[in-house]
Amino acid sequence: MAHIEADEFKQWMDAMADALLVCDGLEHVLYLNRAAELLLGWPREELQGQSFSVLVPPRFQAWKEGSLLRHLLGKRLASAGRSTLVPLRHRTGVELALEAVVSHTGEQASERVVLTLRHLPEVPDATAEPLEVGLAPYPWQHAHQGLAHVPTLAERLYQLIFENAPLGLFHFGNPPFLIACNDQFAGLLGSTRQQLLGLNLLTLRDTRVMDCIRVTLQGQHTRYEGNYVSTTTGKCTPLRAHFAPFRDEHGQVVGGVGIVEDITAQRRMEQERDTQLALASTLLRTAPVGMAFYDTRLRFVHINDVLASVTGQPPEAYIGHTLPEMLGPPGVLLDQFLRHVMETGQPLERLEVSAREMGLLGTWEYCNVSMYPVRAPDGRILGLGSVVEDTTGAKHAEQERLRLLREAQEAVRVRDDFLTIASHELKTPLTPLSLRLATLERKLERGEPLDASALQQARGHLMRLTTLINDLLDSSRIESGGLALHPQPTRLDVLIEHVIRVTEAFREAGNRIAFHVPVRPIEVMGDPYRLEQVIANLLENALKYSPDGGTIHVSLEARGEVVLMTVSDPGIGIPSDQQKHLFERHFRARNVSTHSYGGLGLGLYICRDIVARHGGSIWVESEVGRGSTFYVALPTLQASRALTGPTPEPQVH
Repeated sequence: MAHIEADEFKQWMDAMADALLVCDGLEHVLYLNRAAELLLGWPREELQGQSFSVLVPPRFQAWKEGSLLRHLLGKRLASAGRSTLVPLRHRTGVELALEAVVSHTGEQASERVVLTLRHLPEVPDATAEPLEVGLAPYPWQHAHQGLAHVPTLAERLYQLIFENAPLGLFHFGNPPFLIACNDQFAGLLGSTRQQLLGLNLLTLRDTRVMDCIRVTLQGQHTRYEGNYVSTTTGKCTPLRAHFAPFRDEHGQVVGGVGIVEDITAQRRMEQERDTQLALASTLLRTAPVGMAFYDTRLRFVHINDVLASVTGQPPEAYIGHTLPEMLGPPGVLLDQFLRHVMETGQPLERLEVSAREMGLLGTWEYCNVSMYPVRAPDGRILGLGSVVEDTTGAKHAEQERLRLLREAQEAVRVRDDFLTIASHELKTPLTPLSLRLATLERKLERGEPLDASALQQARGHLMRLTTLINDLLDSSRIESGGLALHPQPTRLDVLIEHVIRVTEAFREAGNRIAFHVPVRPIEVMGDPYRLEQVIANLLENALKYSPDGGTIHVSLEARGEVVLMTVSDPGIGIPSDQQKHLFERHFRARNVSTHSYGGLGLGLYICRDIVARHGGSIWVESEVGRGSTFYVALPTLQASRALTGPTPEPQVH
């Protein structure tokens, strides 16, 4: 032992279950281990160096050998190493009855007295019944006679463990009467040893426990778990028990031992765990986002219904599979991202993915994917988690916002263009009109004859100005729903001829209008003023956008219940991608110069509304550089009457 260092020796001594006390030849305490501190209540630093007599109760201070310690040394030879009953004083003053094994080494200055101390083993109370059949209080005493047997060291160690174990322990014989139990077992049942000892275990209420006892007495290990109701107190306690047979030296089962654990806290923790798992499961299952977890091999270990539905597969179909196995080629890219997160340990957040490009089903079009490592408390990566958020609505909202922004910007541009054009268009007839009127005014002052052409030109400018103002008013009425019609039977062929005559009277030379008159009169139910407005606008556009001259062809024919009017020009034409916007408010084709071709972009917009209010339709066919043809389809007079009933003829007063 000389080579063992002092600190290591003290660690060994403190690890011993038995209390150890060492004194020198002068009976001073040299050392006590941790178990001795707990047994005697004295801190090591306080007791070391003091006389052993501080541990001796006052009534045992005087011995004929001189001291209690010398008395024990003298008795040591007679006891032949067996334990001796020793009274010692606890630090609180309480007298303790302890077992002591005394040993001695050295002489004089090097003399050492070593005491190994233990609590006296408690002999449990027992009823007469088990003792009558030759049973001893503890199973190890079956090989000995009665209670006179002195336990061996191994038996005392077992008893020490038995009494101080943190689990409930009990012994039963064969027949199965309860022979011994520790305080922990009695406390689990809410009873006392006196109430439990001698209990016949085959008279319990719990049949499962009785079955375990029977199987144990047949030489087998058994286990029990459940809510046990005590026979003696009625206390219900969640318990887990392990029963083992006890055999004598001949291998015969002479009883059994039970180890009982109170699992109340465990049950509570399990319930809390189940609650937390249920909450987590509910969250995963009902969350509005997709969630999945992968092991370190990037195989699915969990996926919620929301994410599983994007492939049309149930969640169970994913478990144990990889993304490429479930999604095919699109899953390879996502799998690479997962591997990057696994290798770097860094999360990948809000990766924007097109669901359509990934081949996903359902209503998802766009989604954000986030991936992150799942770590143990020690930092190890246990797997990966991913959250997939449907961003279709947000994406559409962003697209709609951008569309509205573009439309707003376009509306601002159109407004600015309109104001510029309107200013130009309104000033264009006003300037020559003002000059014509000034000329006429001077001639009148000088008494000169007036030129009829000058008056006609002034009137033309005035009509143009009136038309522009009326277009603005009509556009406002259309937007507010206030454009009213006054329908009546109207000869459309006569109305077209009238508009052509008026138009030719004020147009400049260079174009010719050819009207292909129908063979029979054609009538419609319409507002003559508004229909005249439509015809005049189409003719003006045909003339305006045919700057190189040529013939404007106008035709009218009845086709069943529909009257079809066409106005064709040999003008500049309209780009195909612009034709669908032609009847929108303030729209002007991009091949039209605002300086070369006047107008506010309201004429066709007003025409479309007037035609629609008459139950008809208007459209265009055109090719850039090859002219345009406008079509107006209106129901015949008979068709209108069939829908609305007869209309009385206007009375002539």
